[in-house]
Amino acid sequence: MLADRVTAVFGSWTFIIVQTMIVVLWIGLNLLALVHRWDPYPFILLNLVFSTQAAYAAPLILLSQNRQADTDRIKAEHDYRVNQTALQYLMILHRDAHGQDCDCVGQAGPGGGADDGDPAPAAAISGAADAG
Repeated sequence: MLADRVTAVFGSWTFIIVQTMIVVLWIGLNLLALVHRWDPYPFILLNLVFSTQAAYAAPLILLSQNRQADTDRIKAEHDYRVNQTALQYLMILHRDAHGQDCDCVGQAGPGGGADDGDPAPAAAISGAADAG
């Protein structure tokens, strides 16, 4: 997408270095020019160029960020589905190894023995998370 390519250029060290060299050259030529200064101090034309650049850059950067947020959301949803599938397989393996009536996870406590007060890990393995 165009917004991604533009923000990749704007966010590069090459762009910053080239833009800095252009600004230094612009100011230097206008300060040292003896005959024709196309943009004398306080460099109104240079300010206009920067304002125009910012006016176009800001929406493109926002477009790129929104696109990246959508991509991140899709990846997070995929990761969640993969984790849910892995949890289902773990529950099946646990039941196969310990039997349907096993209470070893509940006896171990939350988090498999860590007393952090969160019953979610034990509840998920014992099958209580299937209801949600």
